[in-house]
Amino acid sequence: MPNDAEPDQVFACKTYSQADQQRFAALSGDVNPMHMDPVAARRLITGRQVVHGVHALLTGLEQWSGSAGAPPSKIGCDFVNPICVGDRVDFVTSTGVSTLGAKVGEMTCCHIDVQFDVKVDVRVDFAPSGLSGPPGNKQPVNLTKLEPLSAPLELSPETCVGRHDAVSLPATCMSDEFPRLSAWLGERRVAALSLLSYYVGMVCPGMDSVFASLNFGLAEARAGAEFLSFHVRRFDPRYRVFVIAFDGCIRGEIKAFLRAKPQGQTPMSALLDKVSENAFRPANAWVIGGSRGLGEITAKLIAAGGGNVTLTYASGADDALKVAAQINAVGRGQAKVRKLDLATDSLSEWVMGGDQPEVIFYFATPKIFRKKNSVFDAALFTEFLDFYVNHLYALAAALLSLNPTTLIKVFQPSTVALDDRPKGMTEYTMAKAAAEVLVADLNRALSSVALLSQRLPRLATDQTSSPFIENTMSNVDVMLPIIESMLGRRATPNIQ
Repeated sequence: MPNDAEPDQVFACKTYSQADQQRFAALSGDVNPMHMDPVAARRLITGRQVVHGVHALLTGLEQWSGSAGAPPSKIGCDFVNPICVGDRVDFVTSTGVSTLGAKVGEMTCCHIDVQFDVKVDVRVDFAPSGLSGPPGNKQPVNLTKLEPLSAPLELSPETCVGRHDAVSLPATCMSDEFPRLSAWLGERRVAALSLLSYYVGMVCPGMDSVFASLNFGLAEARAGAEFLSFHVRRFDPRYRVFVIAFDGCIRGEIKAFLRAKPQGQTPMSALLDKVSENAFRPANAWVIGGSRGLGEITAKLIAAGGGNVTLTYASGADDALKVAAQINAVGRGQAKVRKLDLATDSLSEWVMGGDQPEVIFYFATPKIFRKKNSVFDAALFTEFLDFYVNHLYALAAALLSLNPTTLIKVFQPSTVALDDRPKGMTEYTMAKAAAEVLVADLNRALSSVALLSQRLPRLATDQTSSPFIENTMSNVDVMLPIIESMLGRRATPNIQ
């Protein structure tokens, strides 16, 4: 951008709530858990519920369209970064330019381009049969009438590519939620736009979808159509992106990513030949944050060696119970589950309610990767400090109140980010550095509690999951030697 460019002008602000999510889901039919379920959403890279991209687009157009004059001939939108529930969104435009944006802080989340009186060149490579209006670019095709879905599909790309679907427009009235936009574009076209969210979030890619972009025109669209027809044209496995054409009262093209599924950990059955069945018997371990990720694999490895584990969760009770069920089904070590929300629960009271542990693995963490306005965010730093320093100190103090008869060992994972210093992670690395200092000083001050902090490489967890980044180290290979060191025992594999 030139140095003399006009700064963005904020024309509207919005903070999306759970109630907003529910209203748009009712309008569009898109009830994908990434939008609706805060527990399911914690396993996304965002860690929080994601606002429907089309909802943000419609909000921006609604607020901007009041003085926009004649309807546009074409609109395009790139969904660059996710907006999460609770984010404050600024809708911006440059003076005299029909380019809009939705920003969280300084980060652009949606880029919207509105064009007037231009020749529309939105390619649609099929002509759905059964629609009134001029013929399309190719011979008519037979469409499958798609009945309403109550849960997202989980189809393979091979199954999706080439499908033709007809989907009825939502019957709900859009003018109540988007009155100015409905008057500007037409209420049925607003309904059709909401249907694009439904198709991506519920049909293709469905459950594991990320809406990337859309382009649509009005001039050549079939104004009277009460359904949209969709054709899944292709899937590019290199970038995991679908290209989907649509036609009806709006006509255009969607691009949508197939995101990685929540990061699973090695099943219990696959760990049994890595650990001798009595290697860790009769150890009693607590795994704080044991419902998924490194906590899950640590609990499984200890139990595979005959140790007993108490694994905690803050909100993912179902995940924690599934991990415990896997462990208990094997019949080596046993697992039980306890709720622990460090933000609200008293650690001293919680510690007194359990059997004295031999070791504790402390994997409690907030969401690591965040949208930020600047190099340093004081509030974010405070949040990381709470988890990695304040709560860790409170845990050590609570353990002293047990009057332990033997040494209790606590493992606190640090990170190679302290060496690599990745961009955008200043607050995280600062808090981890502070935790290392705390561990060292606590070890000098305490006689009945010993803490270990070790810098771990990037490993496969929900927080680091990406379809484009390969994790080169095994979680099992990294964590098993740490468990052996903490328990002072070798996990000699079975010899057949």
